[in-house]
Amino acid sequence: MRRRQFLGLVAGSTLGSAFGIGRADEAQSGGGAFRHGVASGDPLADSIILWTRVSGQAAPVRVGWQLARDPALRSIVKEGEVVTGPERDYTVKVDANGLEPDAVYYYRFTSDGQSSPVGRTRTLPAGTVDSVRFAVVSCSNYPYGYFHVYRDIAEQDDIDAVLHLGDYLYEYPMGGYATEFAAALGREPEPRHETVTLDDYRRRHAQYKSDPDSQAMHSRHPLIAIWDDHEIANDAYRSGAQNHQAEEADYAERVRAAVQAYFEWMPIRGTAAGIETRIYRGFDYGDLVSLVMLDTRLVGRDAQPDANGETDPQVIGRRMQDPSRRLLGREQEAWLIAELDRSLATWQLIGQQVMVAPTRSANLEPLLDLESNAGLPREMLEQYIAVSRSNPPMLLDTWNGYPAAREDFLKTLAEHARNPVVVTGDLHTAMAADLARAGSDVPIAVELMTTSVTSPGFDEYLPQVRPNAVRDATLEINPMLRYMETSRRGWLAVKFDRAACTAEWRLVDTVHAPSYTVSVDKRLEVLAGQIGKGLIEA
Repeated sequence: MRRRQFLGLVAGSTLGSAFGIGRADEAQSGGGAFRHGVASGDPLADSIILWTRVSGQAAPVRVGWQLARDPALRSIVKEGEVVTGPERDYTVKVDANGLEPDAVYYYRFTSDGQSSPVGRTRTLPAGTVDSVRFAVVSCSNYPYGYFHVYRDIAEQDDIDAVLHLGDYLYEYPMGGYATEFAAALGREPEPRHETVTLDDYRRRHAQYKSDPDSQAMHSRHPLIAIWDDHEIANDAYRSGAQNHQAEEADYAERVRAAVQAYFEWMPIRGTAAGIETRIYRGFDYGDLVSLVMLDTRLVGRDAQPDANGETDPQVIGRRMQDPSRRLLGREQEAWLIAELDRSLATWQLIGQQVMVAPTRSANLEPLLDLESNAGLPREMLEQYIAVSRSNPPMLLDTWNGYPAAREDFLKTLAEHARNPVVVTGDLHTAMAADLARAGSDVPIAVELMTTSVTSPGFDEYLPQVRPNAVRDATLEINPMLRYMETSRRGWLAVKFDRAACTAEWRLVDTVHAPSYTVSVDKRLEVLAGQIGKGLIEA
């Protein structure tokens, strides 16, 4: 979600006997060597990344690790020792290998006589697989509210992996985007200024990892993550970003700092050195699901058509129609084709950051109440109304701003994937769509979008004449959209079996109060071998 634009056209320290998750269990931020908890990620059939961070050190420190088949860690299968220090911000990443496929493991770290929380993780299955269930999340803004979504995921027993589709954190200062509740909630950003330097990004990651609900999720399930823009700066692309000014730093240096901190603090395979910064990669869940995670942000993205303050509709239009403009980049496009051709699985799951579905904005003039209190200035709302009258494409930072590249992407899915399902984040909206080639209404794939963990949606900034007015009007003028919910935060559960892919949107009623409830807002499915029929009610 953009800070300045909506339309984007112009202008537990321990585990109980039942591995229970309770808020007191992960109260690590008060002190100790492992106050940022533990995490695992990038699982393979025979290995997995284990992560932690050692606090309170001023010199290199030795850290032991253990991996076992039981939560009491009596049956150790792997162990070792590593050294960490200031060059990696005292973070630890171990690639534990030689493991069994489709196996649950428990792990912990030790240092200076202290033990970390015990984490639980699992390797990928191999061979014949009957079912797989993913939790899909995006846009976790610490200052805007509590991470109840992470807590709900932590309490699920049957999650194979959490797919985080970007905006794991936000770069803004106190007083910037989505910080209006931060002081009252005791969640002011650290540091208080915008993140620009390596130290800034490290401190911001540390704050997010101190959250007990985040720690609960990370200690319970393996994470497969990709970045979007806010891990660097809003509306980032290869050579710049909307929220980057020349006086802040050299953009390339800022990207290097953000990427280094990301690789230090996330349980992702690799380091921030050279080609290992590439985050597009694949995971095979036996013969059932081939998961492909893409980078639509840094490696190949050309500038948005309205980048650098461009407001001339003709200039924007010419840029949009330029067939050379890419979102993935040619190298990643070729890699995607090879990955899809290699897949022998029933389903091909593509995880990526921004909306694929061609989506037009509704005319906001009859939908907004300009006399009501709003989170945006009246003149900004009037600007949105003016540009919305012609029903322009929504948000040119999405695939809407790259129509030629999108058509190539859909052509790739149509020609190289049997049952393609795209999962998306970024928009702070729960949404589903049938995806078709230009000029056709026959689906060749489906798109399932998770809403945000906390970040505000349209309803929190657009004062509407009636509840869901913008949502309803958007659905009406976009017949390929099958579902849209703009007012609540949550996560997307996606389950695959031989017959179907079933999507379930689990939404919370608040992120601004400590207590909350969770409900299933929608269930949709698509049948294997029947992608052309699109999404149906589950």
